[in-house]
Amino acid sequence: MNYILGIIQGISEFLPISSTGHLNLAQYLFRQPVSLSLDVFLHLATLFSVLFFFRKFIKYFFDNLIYIIIASIPVAIIGFLFQDKIDNIFSDIKLLPLFFSITSIFVFSTKYLNPPTGGNNTKLNIKNALIIGLFQCIALLPGVSRSGTTIMAGLLIGLSPLDAFNFSFALFIPATIGAVLLGLNNFSFTPSLIPVFVLTFLTGLFALSILKKSLLSKNFWKFSIYTFILAIILFLYI
Repeated sequence: MNYILGIIQGISEFLPISSTGHLNLAQYLFRQPVSLSLDVFLHLATLFSVLFFFRKFIKYFFDNLIYIIIASIPVAIIGFLFQDKIDNIFSDIKLLPLFFSITSIFVFSTKYLNPPTGGNNTKLNIKNALIIGLFQCIALLPGVSRSGTTIMAGLLIGLSPLDAFNFSFALFIPATIGAVLLGLNNFSFTPSLIPVFVLTFLTGLFALSILKKSLLSKNFWKFSIYTFILAIILFLYI
């Protein structure tokens, strides 16, 4: 079961289909809640995937650090103030179809968000970073994809697909480090988790590669077909 959850985490954390939604759905289907230790370990594995994938973009991260901090503030505030309500939403599996539908709308809309060509794309600034950060708050809901929401927001304000991709996953780093640090008190290491970590790490790298190619080839919106079909199925059967 842990290996299945590792694959789900590695793929859905980065593709715009929502890792939290899929992990919640897996818990519901298999009647096996994810342990806090495993949850921390899976997020740590996907964090390593991002760090490895973007190992040549350290300069980009620090050049845009102020914008990363600004964009991270809204989700930190909302997450802190409404933690109990968010936890209650997470426990209600019947809300998943609605949230997957939101992801479908956001991701499908990127089909019509064509940033200008010829080097005239919008550049990051404080206002744009804040807008992306506000959209990221919506992804606190299970079933709403963080990557799908932030990339859509980046394209919406006029960033190039590559800049939207890079900034989305620059935001992933502090958010995941924070989540891992908060979960360390509940973490207990067992050697059996090592293969799960490796599997999740490799799956995450594969998913990041697919996502980048789909975005640059303007096929990103097609992921909305999957989340829309999933939402319909869940509406009918949950």
